[in-house]
Parts: sequence; structure tokens; C-alpha cells
Amino acid sequence: MGLIDGALILADTTLTDMRSEQLIFYVQAAGIKPEELAGVAVAIGPGSYAGLRGGVAAAKTLAQALNIPIAAVSTLAAMAYNLALVQGTIAVILPARHDEYSFAFFGAEKGRFKRLTNDLVLPAEKLISRLKTITGEMYLIGKLKEYQLERPNFHYVELEQAPPTGVNVARLGWSEIQHGRLADPLTLVPEYSHQPQIREYKL
Repeated sequence: MGLIDGALILADTTLTDMRSEQLIFYVQAAGIKPEELAGVAVAIGPGSYAGLRGGVAAAKTLAQALNIPIAAVSTLAAMAYNLALVQGTIAVILPARHDEYSFAFFGAEKGRFKRLTNDLVLPAEKLISRLKTITGEMYLIGKLKEYQLERPNFHYVELEQAPPTGVNVARLGWSEIQHGRLADPLTLVPEYSHQPQIREYKL
């Protein structure tokens, strides 16, 4: 969970219990009254069912209870934002299902960060073809399992070095809110990298 006031970081912590009352606790611990919040941002994936469901539900509840705007932030964007100060193209690659990967391109130059593609799910072969089209400096967050492209302009970053932190989500989400790109808390749902396995029991 991240709490910001402009460039100032008020809170940055990892929560295992993603309930709205837990969010309020950390907001108050940072010296902020809940009614002083100007907006809520939440990472919506791609990711696992267990990792996304609680956070999205808590954020929606908080936004509705306080009647404040909510922004949906791609997990891939929140990861790429760790490299916002590099100069070049950033690719974030996460395993999705079978031989497919969740993937997106971002650009960074002199502190300016922008999205270059939507979040996509591509087979390994098509993803490799996309990566090979980049001629400038390329920063790759994640790997393609057995595929490891070795090129002079490729710089690999381990997933652990570029987590989708709460502060990154807050900063990207606040930008979305400022530009009027709001999510609807009634219809907002996570983007799962694969559909959850939910069994139906019949009596």
C-alpha cells in the first residue's frame, strides 16, 4: 500500500490483509484523515486470482464509502515505472498460461514515462518477434523461460528488482485521475493472467 501527497511519500508498506479497514488504519497511522483522501488507485493485473481479488475489492469499497474517484492501474505499468529514469524502451514480461505471456511496452526519457502498447497476451514466438524490432536501448523486466535473447542493447531486470509497489500504483493512478481517466467502482474487475479454477459442488 502506498500513500502519497504530490512527490511526498506518506506510507509505503506491503499488506497481506487487504481489507478496507486495514487501508484506513494505515491512512490514519500516516496522520491523514480518511475524508482527506482525494482518490484511490489499485493494481488490477494481470496477475493471480488470489493476489488481485482482495486488493481490488478493498479499493472499490474504500472509494464508494468515501465517495472519491478510483483509478485502475496495470500491474505491468506499475512494474515498469521502477525504471522511469532510464532512457529507452521498457518491456515487462509475465508468464500467463501455457506458452503465452502477458506483455507491454513502455517508454522512458529524461524522467518522462509513457505507455507504448496496451497490455497484451502473446505466444512466445510472437513476443520474441516484437522484442527484436527494438533497435535502441531495451530494458526487459522478466524472462521468457527457456528463451534468453542476448543482444548488446538488451538489459535484463529481475522481477524482484521491479515490484509493482503501492507508491508506483498511487503515482500512476493519481495521473489517471488528474486526466479524468476514472474507473467505475461498480464494474471494475481484476485482469487475471489465467481464469481462476473454481469448482462447483452440487448436492
